Amino acid sequence: MAQEQGIAKMDLTYIEKAVMMGNSLYSTDWQKGVLYLTNMNIWFSQGEGWTTIPLKNVSMIGREVTGTIKAKAMKTTGTPHILIIDYVQPSSVSQSSTASSIALLAGPESVINTLKTYLQTMCGTSLKTQSLSDIDKKMLYMLNTGVVDLQKLSFLIGTDMDTITKSFQTLREHGMCDVGGVLTTTGVKKIKEMM
Repeated sequence: MAQEQGIAKMDLTYIEKAVMMGNSLYSTDWQKGVLYLTNMNIWFSQGEGWTTIPLKNVSMIGREVTGTIKAKAMKTTGTPHILIIDYVQPSSVSQSSTASSIALLAGPESVINTLKTYLQTMCGTSLKTQSLSDIDKKMLYMLNTGVVDLQKLSFLIGTDMDTITKSFQTLREHGMCDVGGVLTTTGVKKIKEMM
C-alpha cells in the first residue's frame, strides 16, 4: 500500500464545500487556513482538525472562474485569483452513491497557478495531455448522472448554449455518448478514469 507523502503546504483562503448553481456562487463562508497537498490527498485545516479531498475523487481542476465569482472573492478575500476544484464525495442521501462538490481556493496568483499545475499533473488532467476540455468533462459527468437536456446542462455547467452544443458534439465525435446523451462504454470508461 502506498504511503502518503507531503508535497506542499500553503496558507490560503478557501471554501471546501462551495454551493454553486450554474455560474453563481452562493457560499460566503471563506476560511483562512492551511492547505496541505500530499501524493494522495488535499488536506484543509478546519478549526482544530482537518478534512480531506482524496486526489482520486477529483474530477476537474481549474474550471473557468466567472467575473461574478472573482468579484465576490475579491470582496471577501482580497484577491481575484481563484482555483476551482470539482470532486465527488459520498452522498448524504444514499450510501451507495456519490455527490458532486466544489472547492474554491483563493490566494496569490503564483501560488494558485503552481497549485493548479501540480494538481493537473497529479490527477492526470494536464492541459497538454487532455483530449477533452474541462467543459467536456463536466458535461460527461452530468450526462452520467442522467441530465441530458441541453438547457439544463447549460445552466448547471454555467456556460452558454453554443459551448454546450459544441461540447456535446465533441463527446459524440469521441464516441462517448449517443445522440440521446446516453453514455457509451467508452464514455463510462472515461468517467471511471476521471474519478
